[in-house]
Formats: sequence, structure tokens, C-alpha cells
Amino acid sequence: MSAQPPAAEPGAALHDLVFLYDVDNTLLDNDQLKQDADTQLEQLLGPQWSDIFWQIYEDVRHQEDVVDIPEAMRRFAAQCPDQAICAGVHAVFDHPDFRHYLYPGALPALEHTGRLGTNVVVSDGDPVFQRAKIERSGIAAAAGNVLIYIHKEQHADEIQARFPAQRYVLIDDKPRILKAMRPLFDARLLTIFVCQGHYAHDPAGRADLHPDLTLAAIGDLVHYSAAEFASGQFQQQGSCM
Repeated sequence: MSAQPPAAEPGAALHDLVFLYDVDNTLLDNDQLKQDADTQLEQLLGPQWSDIFWQIYEDVRHQEDVVDIPEAMRRFAAQCPDQAICAGVHAVFDHPDFRHYLYPGALPALEHTGRLGTNVVVSDGDPVFQRAKIERSGIAAAAGNVLIYIHKEQHADEIQARFPAQRYVLIDDKPRILKAMRPLFDARLLTIFVCQGHYAHDPAGRADLHPDLTLAAIGDLVHYSAAEFASGQFQQQGSCM
């Protein structure tokens, strides 16, 4: 934990409010996206080769410590016995309708907080597939600022230097991230837990989570004012069932 806030980058303006948005299962239903991809792969490849793809996916994820779809596809292509069929794997991941997977109210939430302060998408993931997801879903256009890291919690100083602020508001579905980021900022950080996706509903992860605000859905963010974010005093808490 820094003894004092990191020095701002030269020319970086001081913001009143900076909203730091996660993407997967916060703005976009990544669980459903993966489930639909699994269904399409099984139809395309059959259960045996579909299982092989997902095993390669998990191997890559553990080796690189991040989801890397392009690398998983590259390794799968090297093993696939029928290149004509396996070429279709690219269609599953290269051309999904990412807008279809946006949570209801995701873009209005970005538009709302964009009027109150500065939005910054801070996402974990590989720089190819994750960037395509963010851009083609409309998230990038609505947010304006996009940062993609392997592990965002390892870049807290960089985020603060690029976007110096009086108040940061971290919006995420993952209890682990919310807990990890809090000590990397000072008291200027508020944590907002969005109860969506499988990480949010893991009781073990939530056991010692104490966010400043809980939301049942990302669209509920529009009900909160600049004054509430600035003070950290919220008139109404949401729920996580």
C-alpha cells in the first residue's frame, strides 16, 4: 500500500469522480457468453472435441493466469484432425454479437456516471479478444477510456497516475478484486459490489466482503447521485440474493 497517492502523469487533470468499471459479469454477461459458446462448439465439433477445446482453454488460463481465447484457439488448431470443421471454431469466438450479452441497464449506467464524472473501463483479459468484446459491445464508446491488464490489482498505481481523482468508485462483481483493490488505494476508494455472475454468488468469496454499496443489477447504478458517490453515504442499499 502506498504511503501517499502516486504522482499524476504529466498533464493528467485531477478529476472529482472516477468510476472504474469491470466488464465480465459486471457490464456484460460473460457466463452466458461462455455457455452459448460451449453449446455452439459441441454442435460443431461433437462432445469429445468440444471437451478437448475447453481443456486447452483451462490449461492456457492456468499457465498464463488469464483467459486467452486466441492462444487457446491456436493450440486447439494444432491438434484438430479436421481443419475444415475446426476452422469453424474461429466463427464461434470471432463473430459473437457482444451487444446481445450486455446486462440490461449497462450502457445507461455508463452514461449516467459519465455525466457525473469520468468513466474508465479496467478489465482483466487478453488484449485481443477482450478488447474486441469491449469495443463491439458498445462499452468502449459509452465509457471513453479503456485499460486492459492481466491483473488489474497489479496496476493500481498506474491507474491512479493516469486518472488522478478526489474519489474513485470501483464497480465489480468479483469479491476477490474488491477486497484486493481496497488497500491499494487510500480512503478515496469506494467499492460497489454488483451481484451478477457466478463469482458474486460464491458464498466463500463473499464471506468477508464489506462493500460500500451493493447492487442487485448494474442498471441500479442510475439511482445514485454525484453527492452520494462523493460522500460515500448512500441512502439505499441493494441486495444480493
